[in-house]
Amino acid sequence: MKDSGYNSPKLESWRKATDIPLLVLAIGSLPFLLLELVAGQLPNSDNVFLLIVNLVVFVAFLIDYIAELSVSSNKASYVRHEWTSLLIVLAQALALLPALTAFGALRLVRVVRTLSVLARLGAIGGATRKTLRQVIKRRAVTFAMATAALTCLSSAVGFTLVEDVGEGKRIHSFFDALWWSAATISTVGYGDIYPITAAGRVIAIFTMLIGVSSFAVVTAKVAQFLIRNDTDS
Repeated sequence: MKDSGYNSPKLESWRKATDIPLLVLAIGSLPFLLLELVAGQLPNSDNVFLLIVNLVVFVAFLIDYIAELSVSSNKASYVRHEWTSLLIVLAQALALLPALTAFGALRLVRVVRTLSVLARLGAIGGATRKTLRQVIKRRAVTFAMATAALTCLSSAVGFTLVEDVGEGKRIHSFFDALWWSAATISTVGYGDIYPITAAGRVIAIFTMLIGVSSFAVVTAKVAQFLIRNDTDS
């Protein structure tokens, strides 16, 4: 990592331990930014769930920012160079203020949050590219399952946006969409919930392809493990 005047051994250790979890959290939070666009059509249980997600993201990045600032060798230099980290914390904090809705500022906050999360993704992703390659190579099953989980979540959000979801409608809530996504990505397909729009069917195809690919990786690794054990014995 390039020395920006604030790096320290403790900071490097902290980032090595937290970069990938924060990367997953940042990627996982992006679909919910889209889901908030139709928050007014969702039942109260879904809106409470969105609030919990926002709180988790806010607390995680707040802790990360405070921890990195405390172990950096130059606090002023850290604040100047890591402004995206502070921006995402402030944007998440603003999104938790219900008063913003009354002033019509919530849309602006969503834009700021999206841009700040994307900037944070770029910063973390650039720093962890080598680590991610190692994870894919050495822990293919973990990577495949994480990919499946993120796809399941993203597909549920997309399904909620393009299908008829809401109280008194064909699909009642985001959790119904999540149930459909889990059944689709596992290729079970119960048929109790299904897409009727063209966009929904495209999402279903994408979800099934990712599901088949991810579980194929898991199956191959399990078979490789069993064959190796059989050979050793």
